Amino acid sequence: MKRIFALILACFSLHSFAEEVSGLYTGLVPVVDQSAESRDLALTQALTQVLVKLTGNSKIMQSTKLQPFLNNPNAFVSGIGFRTIPSVTDEGQTGMEVSFDRQALDQVIRQAQLPVLPSNRPKLLVWIIRDDAVFGRDFEGLESNSAALQSFDRAMQARGMPYMLPNYDLQDQLSLSVNEAWSLRADLISPASQRYNTDGWIALRYYTTSSGEVRGAWLYQSAGRRQLNDFRAEAGQEFMPDAVASLVDSLSRFYTYTPQLNTSEFLVRINGVASFADYQAVLAQFKKLEVVDSVQLFAVEGDQLTLAVDAEAGADLLTSALLRSGRVATLDVPELVLGARLEFNWINK
Repeated sequence: MKRIFALILACFSLHSFAEEVSGLYTGLVPVVDQSAESRDLALTQALTQVLVKLTGNSKIMQSTKLQPFLNNPNAFVSGIGFRTIPSVTDEGQTGMEVSFDRQALDQVIRQAQLPVLPSNRPKLLVWIIRDDAVFGRDFEGLESNSAALQSFDRAMQARGMPYMLPNYDLQDQLSLSVNEAWSLRADLISPASQRYNTDGWIALRYYTTSSGEVRGAWLYQSAGRRQLNDFRAEAGQEFMPDAVASLVDSLSRFYTYTPQLNTSEFLVRINGVASFADYQAVLAQFKKLEVVDSVQLFAVEGDQLTLAVDAEAGADLLTSALLRSGRVATLDVPELVLGARLEFNWINK
């Protein structure tokens, strides 16, 4: 059976490219009408949305490396449509939805040497705490109609960042009080967040001054790092989009990579590939990784599958992307990287 399996494997090779995540290459912006002038403006705004999502950088359009490629945004368009944008009010707003060609934009990003934020992004637990002059301090998320929470959700969706809110049940109440969360006590937030099995957590607090100015701060822990920053907004100004922009910009730096013009080749050994179905699952997983340029079968020995992988980043980023997928685990050995070889155990789900 193993010999037959090896013969079948020998017939397969794979060239893997960046895979589109739902909504990653699509921008949706409000428009006043469907005139040519409105369409041109919306097209530029939609392209900005998409490039920000792909690179993890809200200021990417200011890059001098990118400017030469933006003379004709229409060249990247694969489809345009109009639909209603959901609103917190009863009346929706007309929006123009633009789908961009994945291959064309990926080529621009690589030629301009821009950062790439892979599609298998970290999922974060988010604690949002408000301090109200009338009602005092409380967690956002207890009420579904919270304007601040809806604004946060739109901003995170616009950046393509997955997240979840705590349950705020008895266990959460015993693990982390409102005042402890407000104080951004990382030593208490971390253990309270562990039950949710996410890739990290965010704590964001805010309050409104007597003059109407909003002030706040955020703290996150992810990828083995913590980062703290504050934010503010003038009276009447929506504060959450800018707060989320600075937060995601900071967080994304630990997950992005800059594509190399010359790829690096690694031998990746996957243990526990016991069937042809497992082999197909391994290849499917590599297809999802933007950092991977191509994959070819190198060797099969028992349940050990060795692949020759061309990657646009180094061993650390390739390893990080594979581990975040949840389909492989590291070995119980001191050295993971042996020369140019990486080795993992396959997690059969």
